Amino acid sequence: MSKMNGLHIVIVPAWWPSPESPNAGVFFADYARAFADAGAKVGVIYPDLVSMRHLTQGTSIPWIPRIVDEEFHGVPVIRIRGLHTAAGFPSVHMNRFQRWLLRGLAHYEKRYGPPDVFHAMCAIPAGWACTHFEGEPRTPVVITEHTGPFSLVMTGDRGESLARQALAAAAAVVTVSKHSRSDMKKHDIDRDIAVCGNPVSPDFTAAALPGPRMDGPPRALFVGRLVKEKGVGEVMDAAQMLESQSSVSTVDWHFAGDGPMAPDLRKHFARNVPGAKLHMHGHCERSAVVKLMAESDFMVLPTHGETFGMTVAEALSMGLPVITTRGTACAEFVDRNNGMLAQPQSPAALAIALQKVITTPNAYDRPAIAARARRRFAASTVADWYAVLFHRIKKIRIE
Repeated sequence: MSKMNGLHIVIVPAWWPSPESPNAGVFFADYARAFADAGAKVGVIYPDLVSMRHLTQGTSIPWIPRIVDEEFHGVPVIRIRGLHTAAGFPSVHMNRFQRWLLRGLAHYEKRYGPPDVFHAMCAIPAGWACTHFEGEPRTPVVITEHTGPFSLVMTGDRGESLARQALAAAAAVVTVSKHSRSDMKKHDIDRDIAVCGNPVSPDFTAAALPGPRMDGPPRALFVGRLVKEKGVGEVMDAAQMLESQSSVSTVDWHFAGDGPMAPDLRKHFARNVPGAKLHMHGHCERSAVVKLMAESDFMVLPTHGETFGMTVAEALSMGLPVITTRGTACAEFVDRNNGMLAQPQSPAALAIALQKVITTPNAYDRPAIAARARRRFAASTVADWYAVLFHRIKKIRIE
């Protein structure tokens, strides 16, 4: 019998894929799929508060919030969609999110009944909205925190008091890495915080692994937003350093992602790394990322800070060795058996790590890397962990 059997879970995400942001909250969708595949009855209710700044994007946005019934891998998704502005006041945003959530919940319960547990993704706005309904009895709320760094919400003008209220009222609080838990504790969140990583989509954990490449230059892959915080500047400088080293082969550089540093990246490689081949893939759907990972020799993500590091977990699940940075959540699952750690914001340290990986192509056992990662990040592993938590909370509520 599946560990999730007998559970009815409603996920309330802080963000979710939308016409304006198709990649937003894709890993929250992975939770819904993981729990449903594990035997739970699952629904999603998403108050889609669309900012006024999106009016010029050409998508259809109702002025008056409208309930839309959707589906994701057999999971019902209730989207309450409309234009919104909080005028810079977190309380306005929070209260409107909650009002729309209540509308969606009434719509959901008429069709599917009341849930056993709310699973709120992030303390604000989802966690606060779920923990501060009026009336009794209250459905227990599990908050899984994904905000990183946590300081982004821990200021008065960003909703610190509301975040504290939500975390204090939740039946359980979870975050996705030890690094994130430490970050939360630094802000005096004085309660138990459990740790369970994000599930990795079966697109990666069930994909066939490629055989060894027999020819061609080494292929380096970067997956992420092309922004300073992801270490794009360090990649550019390290690539230039490698260009001058005769011991290093010409490298094919592949970048999957978009962002403001894309023009700088093109110019830098054209001027300073002329021997390398640069491939800019822009925004990629998951299937394209899986293909790129299968065709690459290693991934590099010299991020300045990660709460979890989803693309690193995905790459490892494809058996790809990863070069990333110390002092981030990624360092919790990258070691000498599956990659290298470099000092953050240090192009020289990154260049040394790149040189070692490039010049020792047979140092990593790709099938072993994939097997280890797939055991750790599989959707079933994460669902089993949450099943224990949800059943315990459900039992406490009944008693």
